[in-house]
Amino acid sequence: MKSALSPRRVFAGFALIALALLAEALILQHFKGQAPCPLCVLQRAGFVLVSLIALLAAIHGPRHRGAAGYAAALALTALAGLGVAIRHVWVLYHPKFGCGIDALEQFVNDLPTARLLPWLLHASGECTAPHEPILGLQVPEWSLIWFSLLFLAAIFCVFKYSSAARAGAVD
Repeated sequence: MKSALSPRRVFAGFALIALALLAEALILQHFKGQAPCPLCVLQRAGFVLVSLIALLAAIHGPRHRGAAGYAAALALTALAGLGVAIRHVWVLYHPKFGCGIDALEQFVNDLPTARLLPWLLHASGECTAPHEPILGLQVPEWSLIWFSLLFLAAIFCVFKYSSAARAGAVD
């Protein structure tokens, strides 16, 4: 009997979550006027990478070792995004150390992705700019929560799919 949570469905879930978070970021930017800062753009890039890896995995439909490999890639990507989110939350609570207009903004805006997708990956805001909280939390705090959840779920998948491979299942 086929599991309701096949690797293909799990990876599709990862992709849907990341794409929904990107959609919310675009709504905040284009309809609520919240310009993304360099750290926001790096977090968006993390969600883009999570969605691309997860979509590729869902389309490929790997089993066991292959699924564990995709889950490991998702875990590493989520961990990188988590690191950026932690830094951003720290900057929010220590505004004198804000990223402002600095080398990071120049670097982010000089990346080819900023020129190809400026509506998504071009930084033009301040990292310490206060915005209306969503359910009591700022956007970087929500990113920290979501990257943490994605990381933990991906690590769980690594162990689950690795143990299935060790149990004798053939890829």
